[in-house]
Amino acid sequence: MAKITNPYKKAAQAIAQAASRDNHNCLVGKIVKYDKIAHTADVQPLVQDLSGDKMGIINNVEVPFSVYWVDEVWEHITGYLAPICPKDGPGTTKVTPPPKKLVKGTEVTMIIHDYCLDGYQVGKGYFEREDDPREHDLNDAIIVAIN
Repeated sequence: MAKITNPYKKAAQAIAQAASRDNHNCLVGKIVKYDKIAHTADVQPLVQDLSGDKMGIINNVEVPFSVYWVDEVWEHITGYLAPICPKDGPGTTKVTPPPKKLVKGTEVTMIIHDYCLDGYQVGKGYFEREDDPREHDLNDAIIVAIN
């Protein structure tokens, strides 16, 4: 059996490192635009590539209910609280809004799913993988937290 020499090992390591740089799993980004009807956001990743360039904006990143519900509840509840909770004065109750909202400029954490999610529907259970060979693609990002 032939012994692999050091130059081959270095080449294999270089190939593996290059491939892993494009294997995105989790990114921090800043919301550029948020659609609160469709619950999607355009997000600018804050990490730079090895040459110091910015990554491109990821469009239509899904924002799940677990992230956007606080904004929606706050919008509905403020109308009810305004008449009964005066803003200033002794003995009054101040209602403080959530510190962070899904608006332009908000920093978020995104995960990138292993497989193409085009065939996935919430609550439908298992789904077939499409013929699409897409894996670890930025098109399959989802916002999981407001930072």
